[in-house]
Amino acid sequence: MVLLFSLTALVLSYLVNKWMLKLFKEYAVIFGAPVMEELLKTLPAYYWNRSVFHVHFLFGLGEALYDYAAAGSKDSGRRAAVFSMISHSFFGAVTVLILGQTGLILPAMVGAVTVHCVWNAVIMRWGKREGKGS
Repeated sequence: MVLLFSLTALVLSYLVNKWMLKLFKEYAVIFGAPVMEELLKTLPAYYWNRSVFHVHFLFGLGEALYDYAAAGSKDSGRRAAVFSMISHSFFGAVTVLILGQTGLILPAMVGAVTVHCVWNAVIMRWGKREGKGS
């Protein structure tokens, strides 16, 4: 079930994020993707009483494979793949930590979405600086 939840979240996130990117540009990456991805990763695992962390980890692995394949063997592809694994595992850990502390899914989701939004904003800003050569 965990693998199924992860794969479903990956496919749905890819489709929804692609659509949102056309409409909202950068804001889709910073705000839309984190909301959709955290909902799609966390809620099925939570409500089916499966490992929330493992769904996040496998999602990160799937995104890492995509990032690597999309960039080829370039250094940027390897870097993106590593960051995908680490970041989604971290988002899962944040979710599980807050859920364990509060026993409530809403604060856990808000915490993970917030961290994910901040992460994406930092990565976007970093990418723009890298692109300008500074």
